[in-house]
Amino acid sequence: MKTLYIYALIGALIFSSLQGIFASGGFGGGGVAGQALRGKEREKFNLGKAIYNAEVALDAKKEDLVKSQKNRLEYLQGSLPNSEKGRVNLEDLAGKLSEEQISALEFFVSIRFNVKLEEKKD
Repeated sequence: MKTLYIYALIGALIFSSLQGIFASGGFGGGGVAGQALRGKEREKFNLGKAIYNAEVALDAKKEDLVKSQKNRLEYLQGSLPNSEKGRVNLEDLAGKLSEEQISALEFFVSIRFNVKLEEKKD
């Protein structure tokens, strides 16, 4: 009878170790990992990331840009997950970004947090 218990224990150990080998460990894709950014897109993403993480020196606030940028930044701030909303305040950047910088920030947020940005109408 003891040998039956020992065989059952060995079988359970082997079965549990095989489950670990064949388990997927998660779902791949989505976010940045699921998208291969190349060339200009990678540069734009990295610039947006640096702005998002406050790793870039910004220009002095230009009052003529504040209103137009505030609307765009409010939308981005509202699109962030709750955990990020408390960490960063994108609206504080209004008037301090060039068009290239705000575009890069929008690109970064859209990729990193899977945010659908509104199409610009010309």
